[in-house]
Amino acid sequence: MWVGLRVVPILLIANMCLGVYYNLSIWYKLSNNTRAGATITLIGAGITLLINYTLIPYFGYMACAWATLLCYGSMMLLSYFWGQKVYHVPYATRKLLTYFTIMLLLYAAQVGISQLTPVLLIRYATGTILLGLYLLLIIRVERKELQRMPFIGKYL
Repeated sequence: MWVGLRVVPILLIANMCLGVYYNLSIWYKLSNNTRAGATITLIGAGITLLINYTLIPYFGYMACAWATLLCYGSMMLLSYFWGQKVYHVPYATRKLLTYFTIMLLLYAAQVGISQLTPVLLIRYATGTILLGLYLLLIIRVERKELQRMPFIGKYL
């Protein structure tokens, strides 16, 4: 079971892409162009089948995780760029990409720290500290938006 944990970060990012895709998919429903949704889905399925067919014999279940990430990531990007041409929505893409990049850098830092030390307590402590720093950054930048939320706003 423990050896399979290495697919978790890949699948977490993949499912983030899927969630973003679901939010982006509103454009083809509003523009009455549901065929675009079917096209994007078929492209994603094709990517998954191609990667799984070619890479599973060499990399096993890790190929499935990467196929999921590439499938959902490509569907997200296709939906975003196609949607901006058909039904423009002014998303805060720069801010979202900044958050995502910072998150990936912190993850890379944690992986590097984990490679340097075999002590599990240090790994957990640094991971918790990095997560806390990320949350503090989000709270600082998004303070006004968070204060408008009924439950969270009470504590800010």
